[in-house]
Parts: sequence; structure tokens; C-alpha cells
Amino acid sequence: LAYALAWLLPWATGTGICLALNRGRRRPGDLAMALGGGFVLGLFVAAGLASVVAAERTAEAFARTAPWLAAIGLLGWVAAIMLRDREKPRVPGDTLGLGWRIAWAVLLAAILLRLGLLASEALLRPTFPWDAWSAWSVKPKAWFLLGHHVPYVPIGQWLAEPGAVERTAAIWDYPELLAWIEIWFASAAGSWNEPLINIVWTGVLGAIGLASYGQWRACGVRPGIAMVLVYALLSLPLLDVHAALAGYADLWLSAAFGLSVLGWLRWMRHGENGQLALAWMFALSMPLIKLEGSVWLIAFALVMLLGLLPGRLRWMLVAGGSATAALLIALGGFKVPILGLGWVHVTWGELVIPALGTLDLHWRSVGTAILAGLLTLPNWHLLWYLVPVIVILRWPVLAKDRATRSVASLLGLCAAFLFVLFFFTDASAWAENYTSTNRLILHIVPALFSLLALLLANLDPAPRETVRGSPGRTSPA
Repeated sequence: LAYALAWLLPWATGTGICLALNRGRRRPGDLAMALGGGFVLGLFVAAGLASVVAAERTAEAFARTAPWLAAIGLLGWVAAIMLRDREKPRVPGDTLGLGWRIAWAVLLAAILLRLGLLASEALLRPTFPWDAWSAWSVKPKAWFLLGHHVPYVPIGQWLAEPGAVERTAAIWDYPELLAWIEIWFASAAGSWNEPLINIVWTGVLGAIGLASYGQWRACGVRPGIAMVLVYALLSLPLLDVHAALAGYADLWLSAAFGLSVLGWLRWMRHGENGQLALAWMFALSMPLIKLEGSVWLIAFALVMLLGLLPGRLRWMLVAGGSATAALLIALGGFKVPILGLGWVHVTWGELVIPALGTLDLHWRSVGTAILAGLLTLPNWHLLWYLVPVIVILRWPVLAKDRATRSVASLLGLCAAFLFVLFFFTDASAWAENYTSTNRLILHIVPALFSLLALLLANLDPAPRETVRGSPGRTSPA
């Protein structure tokens, strides 16, 4: 019973919060949005609460956290009922022909079958002995078996203090949100049962599909196209292997980034402030999941905030910021604080990141390995063949629709970061040995599918009325 509640309680709490911020169900797909996004959000809330109330008794994390989570969930559902927008009528959904209905049902059955098979894979084995085993499960397993939280410190500090209670590991500075999610399920199961912990990765994969479908429908994508895209997303081999061989943080970061983009997109399309709040909740969680989340948060915040400015001022700020950075580098470099990474020191030809070390910046020829990972190895099906074709064929939509351009700009900025990372730093080794390259690309793939959904939707090519004060927002049409 406790283990079942460990699934249902965060799900119900997160769903209530999503519906409260959305002011009820107003558009097609709102229920799917709330169920999918609510599952991930509820687990983040549960993990945050557990880190506070159960640090001294990790084996009792579920019992200590559940009452607080239930109270938050109750408040969320009360708010969802009280704040429900009764003045605006619900937007009717599209009707499907018989052929599309059959296709929709077949795709849904195929998705459920795939999720069931992935869940069975996760239940068959303990944590796979790679990064999931040697990095991401180290802290939660130690804390759970010790019975309490202990800090992890650099190995030098640990060696200098014999007998100290602190522990050390190569991953001592990794974010800990995911660790507390694992402790939440372990404490509910009553033991460190890795299959029962790892199956939640399949739940997150399903939540990505559910929330994506709901938000795409709310943004005007027809149900048939939305379901085709959900199946295409959830059938990607690399996405599936992160659910079957669970334990990595990348799927969670993909979910957080994708959900933040979906909320932002919904706000741009319809001006719904509750969706903007959800977008920021997921965006701010990214640095708490993985170090790379700090970079995605900066990119998300930068593109969003620049999108609020008039075009001329926006480009003036971009040009001025670039010129200032170039001048400071020429004068010896500069330091900038980045959440989760510390004070990053930027100089000519060198980047010093406390969490990662010193990165020498010069060209590396890894294009062949990158293209092999994207186009020839069995990671992505035909995704990277189809993306440029869809962008070219649907270019008029990209040119005329501000929300689509904004999402494309964000993905372009993320792609630029990955290009610099792999072609100009020692991370090129990750491309040459096919280890982390595709895992980092995975972080932005759910958001990429949101761009594809916008491009493939039957959007009205006529420009919509822009909401005053926010160039990125359009009025509901």
C-alpha cells in the first residue's frame, strides 16, 4: 500500500497544482497536460520535501513526507476548484474521422504496449552497472542504508579530515534532487529494491508523452498529428533505453526541459500566466537534476526574456553583450556566477568551471563521430533525416509564427552550445567514444518535438493579434 501511495500521492498533488495554475480545464488536452506534467512536478515536490523533513531518518522518508505532500495536494485541488475559470467557455476540440480514430486508438495501444515492455525490462534487473550504478545511485543508496543524510565532499578534503562523518566520491558535487526521488520510493518499498525504484523512469517517459500530447492539443495541433508525434517521440531507441536501463538523470532532465518549453509555448500562444508559472517551475528544477541543467536554464531564460523586448532593443542588447564579452576576454577574461556550476572564469582559449575543471578551447575534428551518432547508429530512427526536411517544407510557418520562431531560437541556442562543447573542448572525447554525446542531445529532444508539432499543425498563416506588452504572446483565436 505504501509503495502504491508513493506513486499516487505525488501524481495527485502535481495534477492538482497544474489544474490550479491552469484555472481548470479550459482547452483540449488540459487533462492530459495536468496528468503528465503533474506526475513529474509531484515527484519534484516530494523529493524537495523529503530532503528537508527526512534528512535525519531517510528510511522513514515516505512516512515523514507523505502528510506534508498530502496537505499540499489538498490545497492544490481546493485551489483548482476555487480558481476554475467559469466565465470563459471551454474551447471545443477537433472531431476525428473514422480512419483517424482507428489510427489514434492503434497508436495509443502501441504506446501502452511499449511502456509495458519497458516497465517489465526495468523490473527484471537491478541498476545497470554504468553511470547509473557508479554515479547516480551512490548517494541515495548510501543515505538510505546509513539511515540518514551525510554530506559528500571533495576527496582532498575527505583525506585531510580522518574520521570525519563526510563521505567522498567522484560525483560528490552532483545535484541531489534525483537522489531524494529514489529515497522516496525506497522508503515506501521498505528496502533498497532497485527494480521498484527504477520503474519510475518508465512513468516519467509516459508522463513526457502525456504532457506533450495535452499541450500540443491545447496549442491547436490536431489529435491525430499529436498522437503520431507522441508515438514517434516515445519510440526513439535512446529514449527507450533510458527507461529500460533506468538510473540515469538524462531522462528527467529531458522531461524538465521539455515541460518548461511546453508551458512557455502555451503562454506565448494564449497568454496564460499559470502556464508561465509551470514553465518556470520546471526550468528552475533543471540545475537540481544535473549540472548541464544550469546551461539549459540560462538558455531558456535568455531567449524568453529577450523575446519580451522590442526587436530593435533585443538586437542591440545581443550585440552589446557580445561586444562587451569580447572586450573583457581581450583584457584578460571575466568571471560570471552560474547556478549549479559556481563562478565560471572565461578567458581567451580557456574556460574554467569549478564543477568540471579547466576546458581548453580549440578546434577538434569530431564531425564524423557526431554524424554517425545522429544518422547511422541505432539511436534516433530517422529523426535527424526528417527534421531538416520538415523545417524546409514548413518554413512559411516558422517565418510567420512568433511562438514557433521563439522555440526554434531556443533550440538553436542549445545546439550552438553543444557544437562549441563537442568541437572546441575536451568533451570531444565523448563524441569519439560514443558515450555522452547523444545523452546530452537527448535533453532537448522532447522540446524539438514541440517545434515539429508547431510546424506540422494547421496553424492559421494570418498573423494573430498580439497581446499588449508581450511581443511573444498571442491572444487566443
